[in-house]
Amino acid sequence: MSGHVGDLNPKQSAALDKLKEKVADITDQLEESDDYFFLRWLRARNFDVEKAEKLLRDHLVSRKTWRMDELLAWEPPTVLQKYLTGRFHGHTREGHPIFWERTGRLDLKGIVRSATQEDIVRCCVKDGLRMLEKFKSQTEKLGRRIDTCVIIYDLEGLSIQKHFIPKGVKAIIEMVKVFEENFPEILEMVYIVNVPGVFDLAYNIVKPFLNDVTRKKVVPISGAPQVCHERLRELIEPSELPACYGGTFVPEDGDVSCDSLLVSSALVPRAMYMSAKVPVDEDSETLTVARRSSAQLEIAVTKPNCKLWWGFASEQYDIAYSVLFKPEQQAGVKQHAAQMEEIVPSKRVDSHQNFEEGSTTCAKMGVYVVRFDNTYSWTKSKVVHYLTRLEVASDEQEEAELGAAAASACADDAS
Repeated sequence: MSGHVGDLNPKQSAALDKLKEKVADITDQLEESDDYFFLRWLRARNFDVEKAEKLLRDHLVSRKTWRMDELLAWEPPTVLQKYLTGRFHGHTREGHPIFWERTGRLDLKGIVRSATQEDIVRCCVKDGLRMLEKFKSQTEKLGRRIDTCVIIYDLEGLSIQKHFIPKGVKAIIEMVKVFEENFPEILEMVYIVNVPGVFDLAYNIVKPFLNDVTRKKVVPISGAPQVCHERLRELIEPSELPACYGGTFVPEDGDVSCDSLLVSSALVPRAMYMSAKVPVDEDSETLTVARRSSAQLEIAVTKPNCKLWWGFASEQYDIAYSVLFKPEQQAGVKQHAAQMEEIVPSKRVDSHQNFEEGSTTCAKMGVYVVRFDNTYSWTKSKVVHYLTRLEVASDEQEEAELGAAAASACADDAS
């Protein structure tokens, strides 16, 4: 049985009744509460009621975190509206809305340098909400239930140099995770066209974050362009299929490449790149790391399992950083990095272009050191603006804010 309304076996029917019973306390907070809705969450977890319940309760938290009730009215930053690929256009022959994603043409480096990861992911969430709205309008228009879509990824131009950059990959993984966790089972199929040689590498990066049901819906269409176009014509009426993909649809401007319809391959202008800035906060601090030197922030942790968060930006130039640990007895004593336990390995980051942040769970008590390393620079000192925060694991989940009083900066020699 398919697990859809009207096509359930006894075990699936029992799971549906059980799930509705288990989440009765939050039903009035959900966006929908019919059998179609609950079955989506069950299918996404192979009708495991406990897993479906967890997914649904986590979704409720995400709705508040992302303010989904307000998100359709949110206007993304101009750079994302203009340069982030991904547009709705047309329907399949069965009436499913189609989302076209020209990932291969995406200037990923420009995007992550021009917008925050939060806004990039928020755009993804908004697209998911817009898709749900399209389901409703199609259902009303056709007089039958439409609750899945087709996504077509065009990977022409995908390359390791352009798209396999740490911040970009991190943003894409986060989008995939958020979409999977909040919009389960809304995909009819996912087709990949213009499949490049690096496809397997790209897919293996996101594959771990897709559930088994979603993975089975991903279909690469390989072969010559005419083979791909024929497959798409089988799926979509030629009158709705863009001319560049073998159809007859041409936008009003007459551009048969449909760049105006599905986003062009233009690069994000450097003038739109963000200047890295620390969020306005009364606890923000500034330090200067001399050339061929480093600086340390010491954070005393007096309870185990606290969460340490840090965020920083540098002026004009990049810098390296790491997180280290030393015993409480060594507090205030300058040590070389090699003398301390490594918690987060050292890495060089473009914090002069994007605000850098991270966190770690402090498994043991002692002194945690955020170390800014400029020992590789022979001529340039670095100005760093930073914030740190320690979330204390306690019965009250007390949050301790650390600024100048709790984070001390001290320079040490090259190590």
